[in-house]
Amino acid sequence: MKFLRNLFFVLLAIVVTGFARRPLDDRLVKSMQERNLLPPPISLDTREELGQTSLAIALGGLRPLVAAMLNIKAHTYWEEQDWYELEQSYKTIVALQPRVRYYWEIGSWHLYSNAYADYADKPGLSEGLRRLRQKEFFEKGIAFLERGVEQNPRDWRLYHLLGSALSSNHRPQNLERAAECFERGYAESGVPRLHRFHAYCLSRIPTRKPEAWKAVHEIWNGGEHHRKPTTQTVFFALQSWAGETDYSLEDIFGSRRRAAAQLPDYWFRQVEGFPMDGMADTLTRLCKEFGVPRNLNPLRYPPEHVLEQNPFTKQPFGTHPLTGEPRTRTWRNIWMNKPRDAYLHHLRKKGS
Repeated sequence: MKFLRNLFFVLLAIVVTGFARRPLDDRLVKSMQERNLLPPPISLDTREELGQTSLAIALGGLRPLVAAMLNIKAHTYWEEQDWYELEQSYKTIVALQPRVRYYWEIGSWHLYSNAYADYADKPGLSEGLRRLRQKEFFEKGIAFLERGVEQNPRDWRLYHLLGSALSSNHRPQNLERAAECFERGYAESGVPRLHRFHAYCLSRIPTRKPEAWKAVHEIWNGGEHHRKPTTQTVFFALQSWAGETDYSLEDIFGSRRRAAAQLPDYWFRQVEGFPMDGMADTLTRLCKEFGVPRNLNPLRYPPEHVLEQNPFTKQPFGTHPLTGEPRTRTWRNIWMNKPRDAYLHHLRKKGS
């Protein structure tokens, strides 16, 4: 009886100690999860999706291994263009490894970019259903990446990925949301790149040019980051918009020849909505100053002017193999190839 009584008191002491320690242990686990030292617990839905074998491995501390295996399987879904299965795979993967940026990045990219592009020309679909599926997967990809940002608020690269996805001119744009994302990421991390991209994004929203000018002016006065080519060209355009003349071409670009080299690339970005104030007049003057031949002049045609033959060789671009229709190219597409290199070579000779 004495042995049983002692055993009872020992067990009771263990239980009481466990209950007493539980709040401390819970706080410790929560603190370690917040500092990314421990992953969050596996949800019930994820346990059901994994199956017994994979769940046993994951609970055994090999969650990275299970996530890597599922990522390989998801690659097969990508090859087969099975977007719904791919989506489910990456939901499980990020549940297992929520702190690994790569999985958020690649999973969202497959949804908002690859699936979106696939449905653009997927055979056997009506135009209405095609657009519906594109919209569906673009929004799924963005929502997936937003979850990644919420679960990793200190990872500035995820803010950058989300803002870039929302501001790309190749897919549906939401520049207001993109600007907000870059701004929030900069506030969380203080990373200068996010500050710059926030200013660039604002400059592409016509009603927010005053804010953009203030933001890019702040960057310009902040140090080394004003050396970035996009910062220089956006600063120049917004200074022209504001009607100010505090900084000359030499002040902004280092020399007039460097200005002549950089401005055409920016000129052809107007399809993205960047401000072009003062750009055409300045390029006209610089091309005249450096004796740029007419065939190399970036202003020879409007950027989106459509051509059916190469203006340099007079050769047609051929026909589409499926439709038989003549192929066309925009002037921007043509100039940014070999003419751009010849233009820069001409400027180098003039500067030597």
